[in-house]
Amino acid sequence: MKITSINTCVLTIPTSHQMALEFPHHKMVVAEIATDEGISGLGYSLVFGGAGAESVLVYLDTRLKPQLMGEDPLAVERLWEKMYRCDRGVRRVGIAGMALSALDIGLWDVAGKAAKLPLYKLWGAVTDRVPCYGSGGWGKYGEKDLVAEGERYAAMGCRYYNIKIHDPDPLANRKRVETVKKALGPGVRMMVDVNQKLDVIGNLRQASGFRWPRARTTTRGMNSAS
Repeated sequence: MKITSINTCVLTIPTSHQMALEFPHHKMVVAEIATDEGISGLGYSLVFGGAGAESVLVYLDTRLKPQLMGEDPLAVERLWEKMYRCDRGVRRVGIAGMALSALDIGLWDVAGKAAKLPLYKLWGAVTDRVPCYGSGGWGKYGEKDLVAEGERYAAMGCRYYNIKIHDPDPLANRKRVETVKKALGPGVRMMVDVNQKLDVIGNLRQASGFRWPRARTTTRGMNSAS
């Protein structure tokens, strides 16, 4: 099997009412990988808020797409390494990483279709169920917005709700979480995210304000569950 073409575009995705309190839309860089055996793979990279999507597309088209043409799409790991190392002077994060991700997802889509297996089985099928959480709770949300979104996720079966805590005062963030936690009840555990706005000391200071049982905290973006 060989890759014969890769079609790409940028899609503008309007957001729902809840998300629109923070962003009116997002953009998605999409890549469709075609092969000589008629199997195609679809990959994408979500650009939050839309800024920079066109730059991701340009890097994908000019630097990464040529690395894949004529290659066997089933050699996913080798092609990932080839794309990752094609530019010695460019860090493989940000725009470059997002472009690579769209093509990597497309390659795995081809691999799954060729094997006639969902990817979780192709990767070993450790389990057929995974817990999920609802994410949102943006900084501009008021209490009514937070509770309404949390209830919507709970009604969908989510047992966790992830909200943002952007206030510089840790106690204000605690109050924000407590309000929603009380409204949702014991069936939904709270998760919090400061979106990489704190250093290690700031994370520890914020974490000290949360004293609920089984709280978990990480320094990568300050994500925790209670």
